[in-house]
Amino acid sequence: MRKLFWLVLALLVVVVAPAARADSFIYSYSDSGAGFSFTTEAIPAVTASGTTVPAADLTATSTSLSTAGCTITSVVLNYSGNGETQTNFTGSGCTAISSLNLIDYTSFALSDYSTPGTYGGYGDILVVTAAVTAPEPNSLLQMLIGMGVLTFGVCWGRIGHAGRLAA
Repeated sequence: MRKLFWLVLALLVVVVAPAARADSFIYSYSDSGAGFSFTTEAIPAVTASGTTVPAADLTATSTSLSTAGCTITSVVLNYSGNGETQTNFTGSGCTAISSLNLIDYTSFALSDYSTPGTYGGYGDILVVTAAVTAPEPNSLLQMLIGMGVLTFGVCWGRIGHAGRLAA
């Protein structure tokens, strides 16, 4: 029974470990020409065109130069499917820019949005970082319960065999 336990544990490690991957990424973007930057919270990987990130999901923003006095209201990553970013602004001091929706034609590849690294183009820099996610408490609880059941089963089997041998 003990060998079966170790065999099952080894199979779980072999099968589950390769499937472990980052499901969420943090995107940091800066545009030195227009003078703004933003960083997102950990969000799911951008896998389609037009992934909108609202201001509530931005952890840091900065505006200067032609965007001084503006507030970033949302960001669209991979705007038209060709790797562009669209940054939407608002604010009363936001008069220096010709449009409140800046589209940067940086042409990052779609794979760039789901592969950690630093990418650049036309003075724009995109840094993609895999977010380290901790398992949910419920998942940990289920794992501990499962380990407890397995341990109980192994102990119960040993006690049952010992009782039969004594009789």
